[in-house]
Amino acid sequence: MRTDEIELRRQLVEYGKELLELGLVQGTWGNLSVRLSNRYMITTPSGRDYKALTPRDMVKVDIKTLTYGDGGKPTSEKGLHAGVYELRRDVGAVIHTHSKYCSIFAAAGKPMHITDHDLAEKTGELIYLADYAFAGTKALTKNVLKALGQRAGVIMSNHGMLCCGRDLPDAFEKAEAMEEAARRYIESKWEALKAPKASEVSEAPKASKTSNEA
Repeated sequence: MRTDEIELRRQLVEYGKELLELGLVQGTWGNLSVRLSNRYMITTPSGRDYKALTPRDMVKVDIKTLTYGDGGKPTSEKGLHAGVYELRRDVGAVIHTHSKYCSIFAAAGKPMHITDHDLAEKTGELIYLADYAFAGTKALTKNVLKALGQRAGVIMSNHGMLCCGRDLPDAFEKAEAMEEAARRYIESKWEALKAPKASEVSEAPKASKTSNEA
C-alpha cells in the first residue's frame, strides 16, 4: 500500500471521530471519502461505528465503476461521492452528515442564506437545496450534483447535508461552518419568537401606587 494511501486512510479515521465528537454524525450515520487519484477514492465502510474504525477498514472504490476489492463494504452513498469527484476535479474530499441544525433545514425544505461574514468566507453565501430522492440512488446523486454546482455544499431535502473541499481538513472546516451557520440562524429565530412583542409590552398592567405615593 502506498504511503499517501495509508495517510489518507488515517485521516478518514481521524476526521470521522472528530465529526462524531462534535455531534455532526451519530452512530454509523454519515460518510466520508477522499480522492486517491482520478480513478480511485477511499470511503468509510458501511454500517460501522466511527469509534471502532481503523485505517484498514477504509474501502478503495473505483470512481467510474463503483467496484471495490476484497474486504469491507463501502458506504451505500459511494455513487454520490463518486459523482462529486467526476463533476468537480478541484474536490479532494467529500463529507455527508445528518447533523442537527442542517437537518432542520433539510426537513423544512429550505436553502441556507449565510449572512455571517466569517462563515460565508468558508461556505459561500448560499447553500442550495437538492430535491429529495431515496438514499443511495442515482436520482439522489443527480439531484445533489445539480444543486451543488461549483459551491461548497448542499442541503439534501429530508436527508441531511453534503460538503466538499480540496482535501479532508478543508471539507471538515466547511462542514463545521455550515452547521454553525444553521445553528446561528435557527437560534436567532427562536430568540426572536421568545422576545415579547412591542404591543405586549405596552399593554402590560401598570404597577399600583403604594401607600407612600397616595
